[in-house]
Amino acid sequence: MNRKHISIGKWLNNNKFVFVLSVFLAVVIWLVVALQFSERMEATFSDIPVTFETSMTDKLDLQMFGQTDVQVTVTVTGKRYEISSFSLSKEDFVVTASTANVSSAGKYTLPISVKTKDTTKDIEILSVSPETVDIYFDGTLTENYPVEVEITAPDDKIAADGFISYDPLVSPAQVTITGAAAEVQKIHRVLAKVTLDAPLSKTTTFQKTALAIVNANGGIVRSTYVHVENSTKEVTVTVPIYKRIQFTPTVLFKNQPAYFVDHEISYICSPSGPIQAAETTAMQEGAENLSLGTIDFSEIKIGTNSFEFPVKNILNLRFDDVDTFRVYFSIDGFESKKITIPAANVTFGTLPDGKKLSIPEDAALEVTVIGHAEELEALTAADVNAVVDTSALEENGAAAALPVMFTVENTNTCWVSGSYTVPVEVA
Repeated sequence: MNRKHISIGKWLNNNKFVFVLSVFLAVVIWLVVALQFSERMEATFSDIPVTFETSMTDKLDLQMFGQTDVQVTVTVTGKRYEISSFSLSKEDFVVTASTANVSSAGKYTLPISVKTKDTTKDIEILSVSPETVDIYFDGTLTENYPVEVEITAPDDKIAADGFISYDPLVSPAQVTITGAAAEVQKIHRVLAKVTLDAPLSKTTTFQKTALAIVNANGGIVRSTYVHVENSTKEVTVTVPIYKRIQFTPTVLFKNQPAYFVDHEISYICSPSGPIQAAETTAMQEGAENLSLGTIDFSEIKIGTNSFEFPVKNILNLRFDDVDTFRVYFSIDGFESKKITIPAANVTFGTLPDGKKLSIPEDAALEVTVIGHAEELEALTAADVNAVVDTSALEENGAAAALPVMFTVENTNTCWVSGSYTVPVEVA
């Protein structure tokens, strides 16, 4: 078998081949020289995150507080082809802050070190900025604090003339704060600060009120070392504003005999008017009298009567110096009489659907009737209407003792005094 021999000389005598070969060799030689003897240059890489080495502080059960999401800028030098953006990026650096020198709680300045992930490259770290980071180390403490409201107003005047302000309401009323133990222990108060441009004339709500965490001296506790849990950085503050009013207290009477329509009961109220108060709305505007409540004639007896009306039951009004109103009056010139109402004379109010009620035959009622002597003398059980209040029947329909309401006929002055019940059987 004959083999063909390639004649190098033949190719070298070919001008085109020689030209191509020369260009190729020139490029190779240029690349070799450029790589081996190229000029060193600098490059800067920014926003490189710092990793904290915490093996020591983990053993001491110390947590880091402060700005821990630190980023640095690194400047390096090296050959062009090694530090160009095509071959090197910020992800190729390892930036570490060591806690090796941390031995107890406190603030430490940690050195920041930089190296490249690929140690075979001829790259020199020229600088890192910043070179250190300040971190506070401590144990973690969690405490609950009530939120107090601090209102700043022109001339310290929260309410406009003719109005009065009361303790503001805040929601949530309490916050949970977690952070460095030493810093949490410095917390004296948690304030929701409200600033008014002018005095208020109506109840006003302030949304998204910022919280201020302060120490005993009124200074702000550094928020970098403590934080409010559940993202409660803002609260809602409501400032109640009431209108000042003045009135004379009165009472109403119900179920009164006809006689008292023309002969009104003369009573004494303590404290008596005029009374200073504050109201939430203008409903009482222009009113000189205010009813404290209603007295049922069944509660009235012969002689001196006394009734109490707690102010907490009077809606929309506030009293600064009064807890309870007391009403006194005397019923004179009347007598009382006992009358027995047989069970057969007791009727029922509106019956629940499907219910049948009855009263035992021996369940007679002995009641006290008050009135003028001449009317009492002629009064009989037939004149007293007794009606069972079926609205008080339990939902399950079980047997119960139900209250009885009374009216007295054929009289102008008489009423049944006292409260009474009868046993009721449910079928």
